[in-house]
Amino acid sequence: MAWQTLAKEKREAINALIPDKWLLKSVLPSVEERRDVTGVYIQQFLSPKEIQITETDAVGIVAKTTTGTWKALEVAEAFCHRAALAHQLVCGLTHTMYTL
Repeated sequence: MAWQTLAKEKREAINALIPDKWLLKSVLPSVEERRDVTGVYIQQFLSPKEIQITETDAVGIVAKTTTGTWKALEVAEAFCHRAALAHQLVCGLTHTMYTL
């Protein structure tokens, strides 16, 4: 089997692990058109709460989770969602597990 076929199968297997609600449906700009997919660009695919969670430092996350303001599950989901988006935008992550 050619390496291109193996690579395609691996990409499809990894993408199949991403929940449907996190899949990017829109046509993404080419690398030349959009080199920076961080900041405002990735934020368009996240909820305001996911942005707040994923842009909070570890000390802030601990403070919010220990007081019950944020649930550990919603923190984990926010980071998994952002990772799934990053994977789709840069196609550089290879082994991610989305089993929440």
